[in-house]
Amino acid sequence: MSKPVRILMYSQDSYGLGHLRRTTNLANALVNERSNLSILLVVDSPVAPFFDLQQHIDFVKLPTVVKVGAGVFRPGSLLTSYGLVKAMRSTVNREVLARFHPDLVLVDHMPGGANRELVPALRLIRALNYSTRVVLGVRDIIDDPAVTCAVWQREGFYDTLRRYYDSVLIYGSPDVFATAAKYQIDGVLPGEVRYCGYVCNMDPVKDSQHVRDKLEIGDEPIIVVMAGGGADAFRLMETYLKALPLVDMRTATVMVTGPFMPEEQRKTLRDRARELGVQVRTSVGDSLSHLNAADLVVSMAGYNTVSEILRFRKRAILVPRPGPSLEQRMRARIFSERGLVTAIDPQDLSAPRLATAIMKSLEMTAPSEMPMMHGISTVKTTLLDWLGTGQASARSSRVTNGSAARVNLTALLP
Repeated sequence: MSKPVRILMYSQDSYGLGHLRRTTNLANALVNERSNLSILLVVDSPVAPFFDLQQHIDFVKLPTVVKVGAGVFRPGSLLTSYGLVKAMRSTVNREVLARFHPDLVLVDHMPGGANRELVPALRLIRALNYSTRVVLGVRDIIDDPAVTCAVWQREGFYDTLRRYYDSVLIYGSPDVFATAAKYQIDGVLPGEVRYCGYVCNMDPVKDSQHVRDKLEIGDEPIIVVMAGGGADAFRLMETYLKALPLVDMRTATVMVTGPFMPEEQRKTLRDRARELGVQVRTSVGDSLSHLNAADLVVSMAGYNTVSEILRFRKRAILVPRPGPSLEQRMRARIFSERGLVTAIDPQDLSAPRLATAIMKSLEMTAPSEMPMMHGISTVKTTLLDWLGTGQASARSSRVTNGSAARVNLTALLP
């Protein structure tokens, strides 16, 4: 049997499900391809793991923090100071990376973690002269480039990239958004910066008729309304239910609120939906098959949902999250300008506007030309190639003052 290989994935995702879903998709794809992999996810989602994990994948749950502004966080659940929560998270990250001794670390989104909490762990890896390859994975759009670049400068993330990272994988396509240039990643680190295409779950799906039969829906168009975790989805879904009586055609609706929507809001939607014959679910076990069966998708503009809409070439209406970042508004605008979706700015959202968009969208032909959607395959192949060919960190051979290889692990750990 081949030597076990260890991968650690860090993902900070306390408000939605996007980072957790992408990280889980990548982990599952990797272990399905290579039986000697062990993958440890370090996550802080309140509902971790939520998505099904394949064999040889486990997770460590960090205390949750919630982003309230650009580079600004607060405790998600604990009645204590953010400083204490950050210190606990940093200690756990440092301990786990040192003890797990991964062959590869894949960090999602933030080079230093939330408020640099990952930097002590990265510094320790280099001090111990581990041959760990450290990779940053970045989605297509982070925020307004001016805001992101300012935060990364303030947090020292560019210096973190130079010091500790070997490669950057961009989960997008340069012809859609020039992520590396916009966020000034180009030329920062000596290693490779690679565009991989959009990353989404590529699992097989059930036939559309199977989904219709299960939902007891006839031949009318199916509209699927979803918004990821759903923490801030109430206004969109409430407006949709107000818009539905204004839609002058027969349709069937499945509304997926997400696990983070407050129960009182979910109850309000259920009460209203019952009068309209709309099926409301907190979550669905096979969301991909539901999406594939849809004639129209109404959603917010999170990375994963949009990627899955593009995978299935679905007609879609996107109402992006208003904040705290501009990520979703930028993504909705870019794909709308390419003719791939219909976008409604959250400031312009109303029942009449949404009803008109629904009728127009159902009469349109589905989009045909899509950006690169092979991201999960590219990322998987790239990471396995690095592991399989022994391309560990090029930095591991550097020994500062000749002492790094002789570092005492127990002396460095708390």
